[in-house]
Amino acid sequence: MAGIRVNFAEVEGGFEPVPEGTYEVIVEDVEVRESKSSDNHYLNWRFRILDEEYEGRFLWNITSLSPRALFRLKDVFLALDVIEENDEVSIDWEEDVDITTSEGQRLIEPEVEGLACCLVVRIEPWEGKDRNRVTAILPAGEGSGEPATVPASGGGRTRRAAARRAGQRRRLR
Repeated sequence: MAGIRVNFAEVEGGFEPVPEGTYEVIVEDVEVRESKSSDNHYLNWRFRILDEEYEGRFLWNITSLSPRALFRLKDVFLALDVIEENDEVSIDWEEDVDITTSEGQRLIEPEVEGLACCLVVRIEPWEGKDRNRVTAILPAGEGSGEPATVPASGGGRTRRAAARRAGQRRRLR
């Protein structure tokens, strides 16, 4: 019989949220998942923090593939510089895993893994605990490291376009 003995006396519970603010991140991976509340799938984004104090921690974001919610996905793609304002894009994913509400297939097109951006993060209560919530996604280099005011919908588009034209797209691995 194999096994181990575990002492839980000094084990602290769960993940603490990172402080509110703006964080430089890269896209770690994106999965296509099934929605619990509609017939539309969604993209489950996992971002890895690059900022020194919280380096290696993860933040998550969801973008619906519902036609009425595609503006959020457009904002993410613009921030990652994978599209221009009025582009049409194919979204493709692997077919090796069933799409469910808890796991899904990896997004393969457009290729976003390893791309850098900034996330504006807030803390909000959820099921009795504090958790992080991504409130805005900005192009890489636009984060100040300080808590940010959440831009109004569509804010910063001119700066985003200028950043793209200036070639500030970064791929990090």
